[in-house]
Amino acid sequence: MNTLDKLKNRRTYKVIGDTTHPSEPSNIKADALDEIILAAGNAPFHYACDRIHMQTMQSPVPWRCHKLDTTGCQYLMQNLIDRGDTTKVPNMLAAAQYLLQVTWLPDSGTILGDATSKEDPVFAGTLRNMEHIAAGSAFIQSILLGAEQAGFKTYWSSGGPLRGEDVFSALGIPAIELLLGSVFLFPDEPKSAEIKQGNLASKRGQLSDWSRWCEINKV
Repeated sequence: MNTLDKLKNRRTYKVIGDTTHPSEPSNIKADALDEIILAAGNAPFHYACDRIHMQTMQSPVPWRCHKLDTTGCQYLMQNLIDRGDTTKVPNMLAAAQYLLQVTWLPDSGTILGDATSKEDPVFAGTLRNMEHIAAGSAFIQSILLGAEQAGFKTYWSSGGPLRGEDVFSALGIPAIELLLGSVFLFPDEPKSAEIKQGNLASKRGQLSDWSRWCEINKV
């Protein structure tokens, strides 16, 4: 399959599993997943991350990828259940074979404080921060394409309860990193699970609804 076909065929799948019968470990080994992540790491980035983010990981890329296998997914699933979580995230964790907590790295001095006790801190909308988010998004899209080719169904989630400080602490993710996406990797043919496609996929419209050729206005 060529690159254009991969882009055309990519789909979002939310897989809702049974928390009493969670997924078996993936037959796609962790080193194969690392190959996907390594290839996705060729995503473009314009600015190096702030040096404050290079104290534990050395790369200047403005994103970080925190990986969980089936055991880690089921630990988070049970943790959320024990805390009375009522979202579908525990069910998605039950069906997942891997979870990637992908964060972006705001520049130091641009964190303005807590928006609420439950949300990410507010950050200044600087050009550099915008570039960091764009680069991290390109990284995630590349993961989605590679993972689907490897035989996964994928879902890019905003995270919900997985954004919480307690989850970050449990996974050893520095609080100064901000979650860009919880990327769920499901088996291609999940058992005992409900599969939903993305709600907005059919509403993209025609090319002319969101793309135009520019006419030059000479001044």
